[in-house]
Amino acid sequence: MAVQESGPASVLAGDPQASALLLRVNQLVLSKLALPGGPVQAMSHRQAPVALDDLSLLTELVIEAWRLEPTPPPRHALLRLRGEQALAQLLKSSGGSLSCAEVQQLLKLSGEGVRKRRDRKRLLGWRHGKHTVYPAFQFDLAGGRVWPALEAVLPLLDTDSGPAQVRFLLSPDPALGDTPAALLCRAEPLALEEVSRKARQFGCQLAR
Repeated sequence: MAVQESGPASVLAGDPQASALLLRVNQLVLSKLALPGGPVQAMSHRQAPVALDDLSLLTELVIEAWRLEPTPPPRHALLRLRGEQALAQLLKSSGGSLSCAEVQQLLKLSGEGVRKRRDRKRLLGWRHGKHTVYPAFQFDLAGGRVWPALEAVLPLLDTDSGPAQVRFLLSPDPALGDTPAALLCRAEPLALEEVSRKARQFGCQLAR
């Protein structure tokens, strides 16, 4: 009796280009990542990788593979990759993100309405590839709105970088005793005043 092939290879069997790409990925894993003394073996002796999620682990393996290349990429390329990884983890730990369609449904707006709110800095979102990322933490899902205090602070952040705004809002601040986002979502008047002050300073810090 013939055994039917299962897994990604069988799913992609009808797409020759995807199948060829999968074959190349498998070859790369063996030739770049799993070779003796390579990234997998090097990372297997560390404790931290065991706790990483799958995408973060892949990112670390790629960075390790790059470091072993005869001509490593510029340091800023590695830092950018690690920054993308850290941002993805930050978003995941704060509830993930919503699609444009989900934001339209939640806020009862058209696609154009959502875009205008984003452009006016009354909604946090940015383009990433073909999609727009809307962090979930900014929404009062039960109330179908953006948290009012957070919406008031967004225009004070003197940057058009969505990831930079996310890092400001989700990074714990010892002086505040929590993250700015957590305080804004709780709508504490004194917290709003203090977070607003720090938000106004944020652009100055980036300019240094």
